[in-house]
Amino acid sequence: MKVVVTGLMGTQADYEPIREAGHELTFALTSGPGRGTPLTDNELIEICRDADGILSMSLSGEVMASAPNLRAVVASAIGYEKIDVESATNLGILVCNSPTAENFVSVSESTVLLTLALLKRLKRKEARIRAGEWGQVSDRGHLLWKKTVGLIGLGRTGSGVAQRLVGWDVEVIAYDPYLPEGRARELGVRLVDLDTLLSESDVVSLHVVVTPETRGMIGEAQLRRMKPSAYLVNTSRGEAIDEVALEHAIKEDWIAGAALDTFDKEPLALDSPLRELDPERMLLTPHNVAHTMASLHANRELAIQSMLTALNGEVPPTVVNPAAIEAWRARITARN
Repeated sequence: MKVVVTGLMGTQADYEPIREAGHELTFALTSGPGRGTPLTDNELIEICRDADGILSMSLSGEVMASAPNLRAVVASAIGYEKIDVESATNLGILVCNSPTAENFVSVSESTVLLTLALLKRLKRKEARIRAGEWGQVSDRGHLLWKKTVGLIGLGRTGSGVAQRLVGWDVEVIAYDPYLPEGRARELGVRLVDLDTLLSESDVVSLHVVVTPETRGMIGEAQLRRMKPSAYLVNTSRGEAIDEVALEHAIKEDWIAGAALDTFDKEPLALDSPLRELDPERMLLTPHNVAHTMASLHANRELAIQSMLTALNGEVPPTVVNPAAIEAWRARITARN
């Protein structure tokens, strides 16, 4: 069977287990610096028309519909929002992601990192010494101690942040309408509504996936509800924040600052106003602050295993569209 890889997690050699399992392996990679220029749908259709499996972070329904033998599309990460899951389900194609512990832990650690970098005014202090200067009273930051940290979303990553703040003597509150209150109590977290979280928190941290409810959930009204001394951190999904409103929030001092690792459109445009904001108050990282060799290895290995399981005619445990399973099995049976 043929497996197409549209984006590398590591090197081409790391995908040899697919070939060793007896399958054909094809790479449809971007060109240019960084993430490069994405292949067009027409280019992908030409490459993937005879594919049985596709390892990809982004795939349209048109590409999937053009591949009659396609069994599975697997993302080598937790997020799969850029894969047309609805079309895949209608076509009887399984979509899987790679939710590894290494990924959740790393994002949780990185959230605390960005929070402290903001509070301690790390960028200001680094700029001071690089300019040949020394510390001044105006460089002083803030304690996290005794502060209130508000987590929007208390899933695996949000819970990881809460667990890492145990012992820091902070109050952790959370907004998560889908979480049982008992689970929050186990974590030592107080569940509140979104307005309460925004108005009480010294740090607001987002840990959401993209849904109609979360898209643009932090806009002007929500930013104005935050304390002028509060910070916003987003290591989840850029689509959750209205970036125009955030730009105004920083320029007009509605909030003290923000740290973003993810953006509405990626890569972040060179002319994005976010790039022009005060770097001491707006920390920007290219959606990789949580990337580690451990998470890269774990995500890739899980993605490969999920693909091999699907090619073997079995349902991987990482499937995110179980509604497709019945039609998928019917397709597999008919083909055999």
